[in-house]
Amino acid sequence: MKLWLHIISLLALTACDAGTPQRLVGGEGTGATLDSQAIAAGILPDPDNLEFAGRFELRSDLGTDKFCAVANGTDRFEIGMLAVFGPESKCEGQGTAAIADDKVRITLRGRGSCQFNAQFDGVELRFPGSVESGCETYCSNRASLSGTHYFIVQPGDTAARATLGRDIDRLCG
Repeated sequence: MKLWLHIISLLALTACDAGTPQRLVGGEGTGATLDSQAIAAGILPDPDNLEFAGRFELRSDLGTDKFCAVANGTDRFEIGMLAVFGPESKCEGQGTAAIADDKVRITLRGRGSCQFNAQFDGVELRFPGSVESGCETYCSNRASLSGTHYFIVQPGDTAARATLGRDIDRLCG
């Protein structure tokens, strides 16, 4: 009986390997074709035409984290952000962002020096796991901007301008 199970397992593995598509020269293959079809259908963002202006959110049991970006030039944006860690604990601020490829240089202004590079893939904006110590001035006790992330929920400047904060009425107003 064990011999038959081994034979069946080997046949299944061989069948899977035989049906694996081969990559074509130039990096085009099934994966690249599926990606381009998903981009054309609007399922995946076009990496050559990412829209950063808009309203971003991430909801959890602690509250809703918010980020917004309003265009003020070809690769520059006015931004606002709110990261919540419960009813009394949060990070909140406003500033600017500059985009270069998938990197977003964020600079908060008002309370202290806070600059860092975030990553944006067209859907998710991800802050680094560690931000400079000046960023803590935008946060209450036991809160941090480190590692926060947001998903775009509504593109465009109009949606961004409607994003509400806690202490800041309109994060991108």
